[in-house]
Amino acid sequence: MGVCCVLYAVRDATLAEVLADPPLVWRVIDADDASAYLREIGVGARRSWFARLFGAPPPAPEVRALSFSEHERQMADLDKSWDGLNACLLACRPDVPGLFDGSGKIGKVEVGYGPALYHRSETMLQIAEAYLSVTDAELLQALRTADLSRRYLAEVWKRGDPDAVSYLVEHFAELRCFLQHTREHSLGAILQYT
Repeated sequence: MGVCCVLYAVRDATLAEVLADPPLVWRVIDADDASAYLREIGVGARRSWFARLFGAPPPAPEVRALSFSEHERQMADLDKSWDGLNACLLACRPDVPGLFDGSGKIGKVEVGYGPALYHRSETMLQIAEAYLSVTDAELLQALRTADLSRRYLAEVWKRGDPDAVSYLVEHFAELRCFLQHTREHSLGAILQYT
């Protein structure tokens, strides 16, 4: 158990639809299963005893679907490395918007630990340009020098043993692939903490 972070690449147009109708975030996070979306919009909510006894059956729900481009919904599962990466990347590039803080919340829809966060493509481009220039050596130097005392998994990061280093570098490589993808295709991102 623990707090994990997953990033999803989306177009600004898709993000605008989700921001206008926050339950649609479930159609990004789990596009193949509409059950979470339906629960969020109240389908399947218990009707009163009187309505069940004398009322007509509930109308069939309308399941909204989003139309994704071929480059959307690529994801990066950063597992529990996200806050260690965050501390190191902020130490390496302090003038860049924080990737893991998001630019805002997507409504009040709980998708794990709180609402999903987002960045539009313009912000993701700034983040990608900065973080893609960070080398593994810089990241590991930041791991040794950054204040990690208040970070999630602080003891793991402060220990800095080979397993922790390998875990961080492996997930940094996955984050780089994701950032490269968003940069190449002018995409934003949705962040989910689970």
